[in-house]
Amino acid sequence: MLKRLSSVPFSSLIISGESGTGKGLAAKILHHSSLRSDAPFIALNCAALPHDLLESELFGHEAGAFTGAKKSRRGLFEQADRGTLFLDEIGEMPLELQSKLLKAIEDQSVRRLGSEVETQIDIQIIAASNRNFAQQVNDGQFRSDLFHRLSLFELKLPSLRERKEDLHTLVPIFVKEFNLKSNRQVTKIPQQVWQQLNNHNWPGNVRELRNVIERCVLFAEDENLPRQWLQLNSLPSTQINTDNGNNLLIPLDGSMNLEAMERHIIETALQRCYNSTTAAARMLGTSREKLRYRKQKHGL
Repeated sequence: MLKRLSSVPFSSLIISGESGTGKGLAAKILHHSSLRSDAPFIALNCAALPHDLLESELFGHEAGAFTGAKKSRRGLFEQADRGTLFLDEIGEMPLELQSKLLKAIEDQSVRRLGSEVETQIDIQIIAASNRNFAQQVNDGQFRSDLFHRLSLFELKLPSLRERKEDLHTLVPIFVKEFNLKSNRQVTKIPQQVWQQLNNHNWPGNVRELRNVIERCVLFAEDENLPRQWLQLNSLPSTQINTDNGNNLLIPLDGSMNLEAMERHIIETALQRCYNSTTAAARMLGTSREKLRYRKQKHGL
């Protein structure tokens, strides 16, 4: 699908998938395989900046547009002219800024903060999110008109647990990569190693897999990928007890950030309570209103 998409001049595209599935890598492949490959590839994580800075980062500003703006600055739209603008975690963008983004995409022009001049641009937009776009639209957290404008194509990247067969392609690639980087000569992957790799659920997806293989290659003492450094059955975790005696294990190995942990806890509680918000709130020791807010926040 990436190969086919890189051969057509699309104006916008959405990449969806869990954290660690390779959305950023897919965006780079699309850009560098396209007719725009000689032009800039500009990436922005929309969740990393507050609203005011995000707007200035996207659209630029003129000197004196706000306190601290001592000189004019081109925004990322202008910097990406004739190339690709990759907006990662676009689901975190505030609604009021989404409307300005939609206008810029529709008009293919931007106006810097503090300016009265429109600047024409020619870019393709690749947007990515680990959230459910359709659910966000239904919950009023994402503009439907922006979603429909961006989703000319939607590329869904599967989780690694859904594609365990991909391990047999990915693991040798990562072994070769880290052999070169660390001057190791790992050439054999024992059957016991394959068994553990296949039995693991991979909550951190390909990013987690890559880190595991890097660790194993670095600590390898011969041509075998060492099983003892997989550490897949002894990942640090915390156990959460619920009122009815159920337990929930949360990995503390870096494969899940705090937001993903919260989502996982709420999602599991809802499943165990047959999607009853009242019962799940009681199980988690919180109010129904607070749980409703967090459900909306995570698009559940």
